Amino acid sequence: MSRSNRLMSGLPPFQQGGLDSLCGLYSIINAERIINRSSDDETQQLFNDLIYYLSRRRLLSKFLIGGIIHKEMLVILDKVVGKKRIANVQIPWRGVTNPDLTTFWKSMQSFLDNTPGRSIILGLQGYHDHWTVIEKITNRSILLYDSALIKRLPRSSCTTVYATWKRKHLLLPAQTYFLSNETLDIGQYDT
Repeated sequence: MSRSNRLMSGLPPFQQGGLDSLCGLYSIINAERIINRSSDDETQQLFNDLIYYLSRRRLLSKFLIGGIIHKEMLVILDKVVGKKRIANVQIPWRGVTNPDLTTFWKSMQSFLDNTPGRSIILGLQGYHDHWTVIEKITNRSILLYDSALIKRLPRSSCTTVYATWKRKHLLLPAQTYFLSNETLDIGQYDT
């Protein structure tokens, strides 16, 4: 792999297959990798744990084909990933209907703020119906650590209300997870 293909974290993101709908699982795996700088073996173990969990509950084929919805993501983060791998999972925008893009954007910037051991899982619709991981956010772009190798989302193409031809990336604040390896109160990042 060339240097140009490496991201800021120095580790390439694991990728989902072209025909599956496992972006939700890969977003969990990639977020945990950023937070804990997990080795390939540790990451493989997390993947195995996720697959075993879904298989035991007879959910593997459902998730493989149809993907993971928000409520299921919460259960998986709690039951499989747990406090050992990610100490703090917050959804600061839960229950908030369509906050404006600037407010939402600034809350994500404030949370990440170049602090190691933090990551954000972001739900997307519009051009992509996808779960992804935010590695960094600037005033102009969201830089991703993504299983489908999406590199960035320009702010000028994003919205929190509804997708249009110009604003094709619908960010889902209520389905955005602020993750950290620190035990902290993330309430300061919500509305």
